[in-house]
Amino acid sequence: MKRMTSLLLLAGLALSACGSAPPQISGNGRVSIGVDADDAASRVDVTRSYTPETTDDKGNVTPAQETWTVGEVGPATFTFMSRPGSDAAYITGYRIVRYDYNGRIIDASEPVEKSDLYVPSGYDCPERASLPNYQSCPQFNTDGSMKSDTVPANGLPVQMAINLASALVSEVQSTRRNAYSTVDLEFFGYSANNRPVTVTVKDVVSRAYKLGD
Repeated sequence: MKRMTSLLLLAGLALSACGSAPPQISGNGRVSIGVDADDAASRVDVTRSYTPETTDDKGNVTPAQETWTVGEVGPATFTFMSRPGSDAAYITGYRIVRYDYNGRIIDASEPVEKSDLYVPSGYDCPERASLPNYQSCPQFNTDGSMKSDTVPANGLPVQMAINLASALVSEVQSTRRNAYSTVDLEFFGYSANNRPVTVTVKDVVSRAYKLGD
């Protein structure tokens, strides 16, 4: 367990990419995590090919044919980072709390609980470079005394990718036009001290582009 310090809730260095959110405090006041949403790659190309009906010189008719080809679907990528002094946390799932689907607001989704993402605590230590990403800096020496060289600092960034654009494929096929979605997400899990943790991010945009005939 991590000892509380006066620096627990200090705002750390903000994540630099577009979509950064301020620190969000949960886990009984001991977890402070920011999340950055990179939705630039959250897109998919949907290509329509149309072959009109033809009749050969013997009167045989070949019906018109429509086919759709779906390109590679890019995910939205979420980067989590604990702030100085924060406990570590496990992100175990997420839910969509607001969903604008091509201009239609859809009810919130059921939770998706298929994750086990470890967000290291907000500390730095001399052995940090040799530790695996799923381990935080130790707070105690082998004799049980507090380590003086483990200090509050931004935690290691960790990422989760979610496919949001594929849900737009059917919309392109039915409307034969480009489509988009905008979602607000709530990630949830628990802290290293077994307290509930939530982190929210808003206005994550995904797009589908209609190509071809």
